[in-house]
Amino acid sequence: MKRFIFLLIGISLCLSSCAYAIRYDGPYEGRVIDAETGKRIEGVVILGVWYKEQPTVAGAVSSYYDAKETVTDKNGEFRIEGLGLKMFSYVGMMRFMIFKAGYMHLYGPWESLKESDYYKKMVKWEGKKVIIPLRTLTLDERRMSSTFPHHPEAPEEKIKIMMEEIQKERKERGLD
Repeated sequence: MKRFIFLLIGISLCLSSCAYAIRYDGPYEGRVIDAETGKRIEGVVILGVWYKEQPTVAGAVSSYYDAKETVTDKNGEFRIEGLGLKMFSYVGMMRFMIFKAGYMHLYGPWESLKESDYYKKMVKWEGKKVIIPLRTLTLDERRMSSTFPHHPEAPEEKIKIMMEEIQKERKERGLD
């Protein structure tokens, strides 16, 4: 009888973990607009970064896995393909960074765009495409901000466009 109970527990654990064992990552699509005017913003850098999340007794340990970046087109549209079919993988969902010199920047897990109270008030959805408003910052606001978006874990060759945009922001702030 004990073996049967352990077998049932084992099967139920396997079945419950299978829901996360197979997933399709991406594509990630959207449009970036100016928060005040509603006009579409060209040249916004969208960076997607993935991490391996290795479970341990003390909690998960994350390490860099991959990064992809793109820039919004003249219509403010972007698309990052994602990693495709993931089966029994420790690779987590994409984390994003959205940045353009002169504007506020956003970052976090992609799911937070739908789940966090902060982003739910800000973004809109058209089907699977997210509409992201960015607020223009004054030069004083930009100078007072000490943060720049970056992923030091990602190799520079994977984040060239983001690094160029950060450099542009640094120059406009008078930091170079």
